[in-house]
Amino acid sequence: MLVELARKGEVDPWNIDVIDVADRFLNELEKAQKLDLRISGRVLLYAAILVRMKAEILSAEAVAHDEEEEEEYEIIPDEIDFGLLELEDGYEEEEVKDEVLKTLLTPRKKVRRFTTLKDLIIELQNAENVERRRKKRKKDSEVDIAGKTLGTPHEENIEETIIKVEKELMFLFSKKTLLYFSEIVRGMNIEEKISYYLSVLHLAFRKKIEVFQKKLYEEDIELKLCSQR
Repeated sequence: MLVELARKGEVDPWNIDVIDVADRFLNELEKAQKLDLRISGRVLLYAAILVRMKAEILSAEAVAHDEEEEEEYEIIPDEIDFGLLELEDGYEEEEVKDEVLKTLLTPRKKVRRFTTLKDLIIELQNAENVERRRKKRKKDSEVDIAGKTLGTPHEENIEETIIKVEKELMFLFSKKTLLYFSEIVRGMNIEEKISYYLSVLHLAFRKKIEVFQKKLYEEDIELKLCSQR
């Protein structure tokens, strides 16, 4: 897809804007969703990596901007709708989810906003190789957990989980106009928190709620109803 964009002259191969490329990737995925097309697992993984890179760039820019304005907000990247995509190439949905979760859970990483096509492709391939090694280590060290319920979207209908989370949030919103993610998931294990967060992303994608974080990686995640502006 990156090479095709360069061939069409839509991006400068010697001066690529990573944020622009991330947005283009997401637009292509949205078109594929509407056409009910199957998506390569590699493409979806690359899109998730680009979203993370975009968030890291925006975070760095926000830090610089916050020196002038303390009240600046950044919107959490929530553009990928996992449930509507079918993965191929041996990739698992959790691999892609992990990339988005790294946006919230990993330390800041310095990412250049402008780069060359060659360097960007190398960066994506390196990230993919790291993910493959992580997956292999996980399999090598994993004990047999057959029959153990983890509460992940693979073991229950994704849509049912989203509906359940939406009902819980609507009940909470009837009492408060602003919710904090850490308070909602308090007492949950890591698998339940991930499942809940992904449902929140789905609801944000569907314009049911808005998700904010004043400072990426540092502040709690705020949830509001979309109608509250």
